[in-house]
Amino acid sequence: MTAGESFVKAIKPIGCVMFLLLFVLFLVFCFSAKPPLEDYERPNTNEYYSEHIDELEQELETNMLPLLDGIEDCRIENGKVVIVIDSESFDSASAIIYRYYSKDLIDIQNSEK
Repeated sequence: MTAGESFVKAIKPIGCVMFLLLFVLFLVFCFSAKPPLEDYERPNTNEYYSEHIDELEQELETNMLPLLDGIEDCRIENGKVVIVIDSESFDSASAIIYRYYSKDLIDIQNSEK
């Protein structure tokens, strides 16, 4: 008896049905996920913004950061855009920003109040 056969025998037919339903739900969830900001599209590539960091700051301040909670400051410092986010929104907001833009261009800091 193989490992798969022993697994099916151990969980019985009802367990098999539940396992298959969970697998189908997992696939539906994975392939139907929406982007975190539905109303936002990045207008240029990371390569473009690496040469035009001031335009990246302007794009973030004008179009992306107003859609996020907890943003306290956005400025250019040492060739990067520095974004300060409050501690309550830090994890979610930074994950969304890094989904659209490279970590080489942006430094995200926690305000730690």
